[in-house]
Amino acid sequence: MLDTKSLCEALDLYSFENPVVELIRHNENMTYHIKDANKQYLLRIHKSVEGFVSDIHDVKINPVDLVRDEIKIILDLKNNTDINLQNPIIGNNSQYVQQLADLTPVTVLEWIQGKTLNIDSITSEVLIELGRTIAKMHRYLSQKREKYLRYANDQSLLPIIARRIGLAEQQKIISKQQAYEIYRTLDVINDRFDQLDCIFNKHISHADLGSSNLILTANGSVTPIDFSLCGYSHYYMDLGGVLELDYRDEMRKYIHRGYLSERDCEINPDYLEVYFALSVLLFIASQFERSVHWDWFDDTIKRWSTSIFEPLAAGRSLPRDW
Repeated sequence: MLDTKSLCEALDLYSFENPVVELIRHNENMTYHIKDANKQYLLRIHKSVEGFVSDIHDVKINPVDLVRDEIKIILDLKNNTDINLQNPIIGNNSQYVQQLADLTPVTVLEWIQGKTLNIDSITSEVLIELGRTIAKMHRYLSQKREKYLRYANDQSLLPIIARRIGLAEQQKIISKQQAYEIYRTLDVINDRFDQLDCIFNKHISHADLGSSNLILTANGSVTPIDFSLCGYSHYYMDLGGVLELDYRDEMRKYIHRGYLSERDCEINPDYLEVYFALSVLLFIASQFERSVHWDWFDDTIKRWSTSIFEPLAAGRSLPRDW
């Protein structure tokens, strides 16, 4: 549903002429497709949908500064790598970040022509290109000494997730047994994060590489979009999070082949698993209050519990077809 008031106010912050507007989705941001003459844009009003807990990271950063550094990361990657990224657009105040009257940040980026990555568009070549793209992003960001004002996707998240899971149990959205398996999984994640801290430095990762945030263009490149959740973690976060795409084990090998062609490192399944689990837990913790509107959630939480939380909590590897 369009938030007409906020949308009209946001449009006035840019020099659009007779824009045609279509709502794409409303999760952590309101995102709109804007058609203006011969150009197309993505407009984001950085206001989360009701029931989406946008402050799961519990950051103490001004929202405008947070969005401003997200745009800076996009520009740094665009200017220093060959990754095909959206170009941020300057608004009427000569800044990349605008604000509504209630101080909500607003940003606009050029539209990327292509289609979201899905099962119909998956080939070995596409997956290799996806791996290469993630590696190029990590290679550049791992060398940056400048610190961005961004989220910390590390051990500090785990107590917050645990509290949210407790609320979900109290509201009978998840069962007592499911909550128990999740708490045990959080202990495993914490231990493996500690191990990683002894081996690797953290750097910025995208942190939300689901299928809706990966655009396959006509020339075969893969463009990551929506960096709004990006933050500091180990490189395994993106490699584990991209498994949300539900690729078979053979397909994941192509992603890893592409990644390792651009970056000299290891890919240990033990660390992939916990970051994959973290991506699922972040979704649950942020959005479980919306589940009353989802007829798929009960079956899905049962599947996640059986295929992710129970094995990890018991010290077993995840099924290879997770």
